Amino acid sequence: MSSAGETESGEGKGGGRSSPYFLLKWIFRAMGLLLLVLLARALTHPDGDSVVLSLYPKFQPGQIIAGLFSHGNSAFVLSFLVYAVLTALFGRFFCAFLCPLGAGLEAAVLLRGFAKPKGYSYRRSGIWRSVVPFSLLLLFWAGITFPYGALEPYSVVAGAGYFGFRPSLALLVVLGSGYFLGRGFCNFLCPTGFILRLLSRRSLFGMRFKEGCVSCGKCAKACPASCVDYRNRKLDAGRCVLCLECASLCPAGTLSYGREAKAALGKAAAAKTDAAKTDAGKVLRRRAFLVRGALGAAAAAAYLTGEKARAEMLPELRRFPVLPPGALSLAHLNAHCTLCHTCLRACPNQALHPCENMDLALWRKPVLVAARGFCQYECVKCTRVCPTGALVRISVEEKRVWRLAQVRLKKESCVVITRETSCGACAEICPTGAVYMADGLIPGRPEPYVKPEYCVGCGACQKVCPVEPMPAIWISGLKYQDMLAQRAPKAEGPDAVLEDFPF
Repeated sequence: MSSAGETESGEGKGGGRSSPYFLLKWIFRAMGLLLLVLLARALTHPDGDSVVLSLYPKFQPGQIIAGLFSHGNSAFVLSFLVYAVLTALFGRFFCAFLCPLGAGLEAAVLLRGFAKPKGYSYRRSGIWRSVVPFSLLLLFWAGITFPYGALEPYSVVAGAGYFGFRPSLALLVVLGSGYFLGRGFCNFLCPTGFILRLLSRRSLFGMRFKEGCVSCGKCAKACPASCVDYRNRKLDAGRCVLCLECASLCPAGTLSYGREAKAALGKAAAAKTDAAKTDAGKVLRRRAFLVRGALGAAAAAAYLTGEKARAEMLPELRRFPVLPPGALSLAHLNAHCTLCHTCLRACPNQALHPCENMDLALWRKPVLVAARGFCQYECVKCTRVCPTGALVRISVEEKRVWRLAQVRLKKESCVVITRETSCGACAEICPTGAVYMADGLIPGRPEPYVKPEYCVGCGACQKVCPVEPMPAIWISGLKYQDMLAQRAPKAEGPDAVLEDFPF
């Protein structure tokens, strides 16, 4: 079933199920669906060692672009160049079958085909249609990453996956746009699509018109990207997502994937095109100059003020949230994180959760919530799966001395004091010996003490403390993560056993 509701039996020599593009179209859809299923399983599976979760995000152009903007190191530059060259050669192949949102958008397009058989129509591509994705990239460049993460394809899917694929606002917006606008999201809202559109405008290979077009208009009605101008035998390669709808329905077989060739226009069509170019060329050039000048000035302003915006993004807080290992600081996390939540899924203790702070610069960013889980002493899984470098990669040896937070103890709230009973849960689970038990006011009843110089801020002590609602021992975030000045004398590893204590 095409998106326009036309039958796919086709006519003549080119269209219908006999066309090789019909089969290829469904192969692309099957590949996109398979990738989405594998990603969904990885996002909802408790095992953080998933190969898909470790590798797939790092091959997402949206995450590569984010890393390029925020880091600019050789790995991100090389990855971006590979995508740029391949897209300039073959068009938007990523949108065809590799995008995590592609399968959902194609499903919305198919649903529209049943509900609205009238189909689509060609729409000219104006510069104003690039305002939203360009603004998202501009804000990311300036250090405000939340809007970019809200519409970047992988971040949208991964964010929904963290919540068990329950409907999220971003996911509903994307799928809703698929129903009403076809693949309009890919060209007018998606920041990844915006970059790929620029790279593929003059792609060497793409969908092309050949001689013999009968001007039936089926291609334009079927195109969910609204990029086929059948009257003038033109196709906007920058907006084409290679869904192959047009080629699979063309009854004359005049639409095919291949190299650029001179369009075979009749004399009347050629004269009409030349006249249109003559009449409108100067106006369009003048309008484009003004719009591009404004966008260029905005980009220059963002570049000059970007570092200042990142430095002043968050006000000085009396108590900083506890960040995941490798986050370095709030400024670093805010400048690099795209809200993909891959680190949350990788955490074996489910200690990382989206921050509910209403500050938009920090909202939904990953934070460690010790009341729900603690950071395992030798675990570095979250730093391994981060696709943008928001969590820098650290070794297990570095993790043993990596300080996430500082321990706080309110001894007068401890059950040893208030209930006059023995406990010691915090000291027993502490992997470094930063919390220990020693004689206190009552002989024979040890009380907890802390050595902050040995604390790595894992939060295990807070997790097991029985005092409610506010534990007697807890961890408080740091402005800058650092390493312990000296190695802790005790190092039990991550597999401490939670036993019953005589509370």
